[in-house]
Amino acid sequence: MNEKFPLLNKVFSPSSPIKKSDFFSGRITQIDKICDVINEDGQHAIVYGERGVGKTSFANIISESLTNVYPIKITCNKKDTFHTLWKQAFNEIQFSKTITGLGFKPEIKKELINFGHTLDINSPYFNNDIIKCLNSFPNRFLFIFDEFDNIEDYKTKSDFADLIKAFSDNNTNTTIVIVGIADDIVELIGSHPSLERCLKQIKIPRMSDKESAEIIIKGLTKLELTISDTVKNKIIEFSSGFPHYIHLLCKYGARELIENEKKDFGEAYLTIAIRKGIENTNENLKSSFRIATINNSTSDKWMLILYACALSPLDKYNCFERTKIVELYNVISHKKVNGNSLSYNLKQLCNPERGDILQKIGKGLHSRYRFTNPMMRAFIKLKINSI
Repeated sequence: MNEKFPLLNKVFSPSSPIKKSDFFSGRITQIDKICDVINEDGQHAIVYGERGVGKTSFANIISESLTNVYPIKITCNKKDTFHTLWKQAFNEIQFSKTITGLGFKPEIKKELINFGHTLDINSPYFNNDIIKCLNSFPNRFLFIFDEFDNIEDYKTKSDFADLIKAFSDNNTNTTIVIVGIADDIVELIGSHPSLERCLKQIKIPRMSDKESAEIIIKGLTKLELTISDTVKNKIIEFSSGFPHYIHLLCKYGARELIENEKKDFGEAYLTIAIRKGIENTNENLKSSFRIATINNSTSDKWMLILYACALSPLDKYNCFERTKIVELYNVISHKKVNGNSLSYNLKQLCNPERGDILQKIGKGLHSRYRFTNPMMRAFIKLKINSI
C-alpha cells in the first residue's frame, strides 16, 4: 500500500469530523471569539449553524488545541438529561491525589481520583454541587456539549440555562460551550433573556471561498500534489461552502492520483472525484433527489428546476427567490417561462410526494425557498455535473 494513503485519510476526512489542528483550516474569526470568551470571567458561548458546516470539527479543534484549559467534550444524545450529561462530563476529569502513610517513615503514594465520584445525581443541590466542586480546583475548565440539538427535553435545556447563569455569577474558572444545529440560539436552548449578558452567540457560517481554498491547498500540499486554479475553483463552487464536499472531492481525486502515481489534480481527476463522491454521498440525499425528480415523461423539468434552485443566490438566511429560480431555469433549459408556470412544481417540491426537498418561507410576494437539508444544494450541483 502506498505510504500516502494513511495521510490521505487524515488530511481529507469527509466521513468524520477533523480531530487534529494540523488538518483543520479556516474559522479563525470563530476561534478568536471562543478565546475571548474563555479569557473573560463569567462568559460562556453557544455555537450554532446549519448541518454540515463543520461545527463538530470546530468543537474538536478548540478542545484539542487550547492549552490553558482542561477541556471536556461531551456528545449529547436524545436520551440524555441534565444530570446524565454533567455526570458524564465529571467522569472525564481525573486528578492525582497524594496520600501519606502512617509511621516514622511514611510511604507517599499518588492515587488517581475520578471527579465523577464527587457528584451525586440524586442530590437536591445538584447545581450548587457542580459549582462548588469546580470552584475547589485551581484549574480552568472548558466544557463543550456537542450536538446539543439532540436534546428535546425542555427541562434539560432550562436547567442548562439556569446553570450557565449561576456559573456567570458564582464561578470564574469554568467556561461552558454549547454546540448544535440551529438557525438561532432559541432553537438550541430556548428563550432566556437573563442569558444575553453572559452567553456569547457564535455562528458557524458556510465556508468562504478563501477558507475552502485553504482546505484544498493545505491538504494537497501535505500529499505533495498540485492543482490548477480552474479545478480548485470548480471544487469550491460545487461544494457550496460545505467542508464535507470539499473533503469528499479532494479525497477521491487525490486517491486516484496516488494510485496512478500522478501529481496534478486536473479536470480528468475531478470528473472521477465527482462520480465517486456521488456514489459515497449520504443515502438520504440520494433518495430525496430521486423522489423529487421522478418523471413519467421524457422531460427533465424537475431536475432542471432543482438545478436552478441550487444555482440561485442566497440571502442571509440561506433562502432564494422564485424570480431567480425562474430566471436561471430559463437559462439552463433554453426556454422562456414565467413564475406561474413553475409555481406548481415548487409547491410539490415542498411535499413528501416529491421528497420534501424544499421549504417555503413566508407568504405572498415576500416568500422564499430553501433546501430542507442545506447540503442538498451541493449534492444537486455534483449530481447534474456527473450526468
